[in-house]
Amino acid sequence: MSKLRYSGNPFRRIKYIPPTKEILENAFQKAKKPRSRKKRKRLSREEKIAIDEGDKISTIAQEIIDKFSNIVNQFPWIYDIHPFYIEICDLIGSVDKIKRILGRVDGIANQIREIEREQIAKLHQTDHPLDMAQIRREASGRFSSLVRKAGGDIKYLIRTVKKLKTIPDFDIYSPTIVVAGAPNVGKSSLVKEISSGSPEVGEYPFTTKEIIFGHRDFRFIKVQIVDTPGLLDRPFKERNLIERQSIASIKYIADLIVFMFDMSSDTTITLDEQIHLLEDIRKEFLNAPTIKVLNKIDILSEKDRVNAQKLFEEHFQISLKDKKGLEQLIIELEKNINQIIKEEEKFREFFNLTIADEFISKEEEINYDI
Repeated sequence: MSKLRYSGNPFRRIKYIPPTKEILENAFQKAKKPRSRKKRKRLSREEKIAIDEGDKISTIAQEIIDKFSNIVNQFPWIYDIHPFYIEICDLIGSVDKIKRILGRVDGIANQIREIEREQIAKLHQTDHPLDMAQIRREASGRFSSLVRKAGGDIKYLIRTVKKLKTIPDFDIYSPTIVVAGAPNVGKSSLVKEISSGSPEVGEYPFTTKEIIFGHRDFRFIKVQIVDTPGLLDRPFKERNLIERQSIASIKYIADLIVFMFDMSSDTTITLDEQIHLLEDIRKEFLNAPTIKVLNKIDILSEKDRVNAQKLFEEHFQISLKDKKGLEQLIIELEKNINQIIKEEEKFREFFNLTIADEFISKEEEINYDI
């Protein structure tokens, strides 16, 4: 597996994993092509046949080894993958299973090389052309058997990687805001409203709904803003094992939580249930500060807004429909992100940049005397 660090989705750089049938067909097809070599006048007919059969064995072996090695080397080095992607990988498939499969694929490549040596050694032990052809066929059969043995493993990798590639890119060096709250409270709309440009829409393995994944620049800092529909919108006690594991993955990227409340008649759960949901999220995301936001104030009475302030002491009251209160919320988000970058250890090394003395231009002393 490659040790190259990759800040986005590390599985997107896996270009192609060929099925075993394609690997064998290409290997045997290439072995049929005659190889150009310098003519050796003193070689006997038997010696020439032995060289030709040996070349075919080596060509098939090398083609298989190259393809298997490429499969292994394309996979990101597991110890350099951000924990978020490790958790996601475990949700879709299994990190341990992938490691075992890659180990077996690498082992088969080594076995292919060993069989190549054995069969070529046998060629030098006979002078009969028919025996040489039989040795080559025997090698081809053993190669094919080993490759087909890996068929199930290769199919698993193809299926898993296809799903892993759909996960949106997450930049481990960028602070991340996670938007939470009850269903239909306006989470996705908020992400779209405060994101620069068009937010990315994709599907995570833990939800059948589309996820909104946006970005915003706070001066020199690029911030990721994420909405996770179907995940952070109901009590944790109602969640199954996969959903809880999904929440564990989100914890790795959440630096700031924006929790949205809805007191309108459109709300799907009661205010008490929303408060309990906020308490659940705070318990799970202990290291991420929370900003509370009341949405849909355009359809709330002044009395309801005052009561909301007393009940859960929200930090901001907004209306996404009328775009009220958004500017103040964005200012607060930037203030919190700047503070998080100063305090969080994971950002300290990346953002604590200095300019070396040799890159600072110094003013030359000018003599004004005439």
